[in-house]
Amino acid sequence: MYFPVMAKKNVDKKARPVAFEILMRVESNGAYPDILLHEELKRVSAVDRALLTELVYGVLRWRIKIDWIIDAFSNIKVKKLEHSVLNALRLGVYQIFFLTRIPPEAAIFETVELIKPYGEKKAGFVNAVLRNANALKGGVSFPLLSREPVKYISIVFSHPEWLVERWIKRHGAKDAMLMCQANLALPPVVLRTNTLKITRDRLAEELASSGIVTKNTVYSPDGLEVVEKGDAFLNPSDERYYIQDEASQIVAYLVSPVPGEVILDACAAPGGKTTHLAQLMRNEGTIMALDKQSSRLRTVEDISRRLGVKNIIANAADASTVVFEPLLVGVKDLSRGSIMPSGGFDAILVDAPCSGLGVLRRTPDIKYKRTKEDAERLAKIQGRLLDNLAKYVRRGGRLVYSVCTFEPEETIEVAELFLKTHQDFFAEDLSGVLPGGCAGLVGRDGYFTSYPHKHGMDGFFAARFGRK
Repeated sequence: MYFPVMAKKNVDKKARPVAFEILMRVESNGAYPDILLHEELKRVSAVDRALLTELVYGVLRWRIKIDWIIDAFSNIKVKKLEHSVLNALRLGVYQIFFLTRIPPEAAIFETVELIKPYGEKKAGFVNAVLRNANALKGGVSFPLLSREPVKYISIVFSHPEWLVERWIKRHGAKDAMLMCQANLALPPVVLRTNTLKITRDRLAEELASSGIVTKNTVYSPDGLEVVEKGDAFLNPSDERYYIQDEASQIVAYLVSPVPGEVILDACAAPGGKTTHLAQLMRNEGTIMALDKQSSRLRTVEDISRRLGVKNIIANAADASTVVFEPLLVGVKDLSRGSIMPSGGFDAILVDAPCSGLGVLRRTPDIKYKRTKEDAERLAKIQGRLLDNLAKYVRRGGRLVYSVCTFEPEETIEVAELFLKTHQDFFAEDLSGVLPGGCAGLVGRDGYFTSYPHKHGMDGFFAARFGRK
């Protein structure tokens, strides 16, 4: 994500100390690196912004491999190192082993400076480990793929063993490696054209005139992938576009909203899919946006104002328990206080909370927070959401379920259980709903599934259920 240049008076920090602080907070407090970066990038010089982002996300992407390297050169193993020393070593090792434009001596010096406030003894230890690693960096040995495939892929491609083992069982070792590699790559910056304001072709022309070269996305008719931007920056406050991965853009097309309909977006924040629905409806009709936290709904409202969306009503509510009163009674445009259209909603989108394992290339810290039990736990929440909301879909309407993961417990198993327990719904054929060229995104099971290593976009699953 890119941010406009801030005023000079706010620029007073350097990349490495800020990266060190962010990594400490992510590991110690479970903080979100994207949120921390959003705040800190405003206070870092333009020259250091790219380095700051590279250091934070680079260490998080490669942390397992970095820790293996540290263990190879340190007489105190990673599990016993203090957080300050460990995170300093991670930053140093990342620069020495993974970045080619930073001289190793400079990386070592700057890293030692980071740890000096914690004591000269710790600084001396960090200095010794990094100098040893730099001198002997070609001598690090790794597990053998032929003997320990799970351990090899886990360490060399920096993913937790439980996840690698899971993917090997489902996809085979070759695809598991490709999945991990895709998660380590820098994800593309993709824009969704705000067609309420501009066409995709016109947006591409205007961006090109400012030095930002784009190409049309393969699957989404509204998407532009940034190919080159030079010194130009993308403004997240621009009314002409919204930064959103292509897979996420496809979800709105699965809902296929029609101008004049009444749609419920049950888990709306931060608002990307909600505003895309409004865009496809040309601001005609009504979208009710729900979220459990009113603070998150403010983001939906802010994005709506920026993009010129005028047909969204936001309400704070838990979609797994919400009750619409009076039940199935109301007015079509919801303009007179009712929150339920007559007969039910024309369509409901359930973009459910999930493990997020399909977006690890954008949120690499997730792979250290998730456990193999999370998928089953989250599947129960997803099921409760569908159970509660199904009764509010009108006859002939549709219910779309989507998650940014491809784990079976949260995807096909949730979909099949829903169909088994809701006889008045059926799985719709997606071929007539998706934009042209998307046939390859529909699996043999009839559901939409995307993979970063196969399709170049985030990992998503979606199903569309019609009500009889």
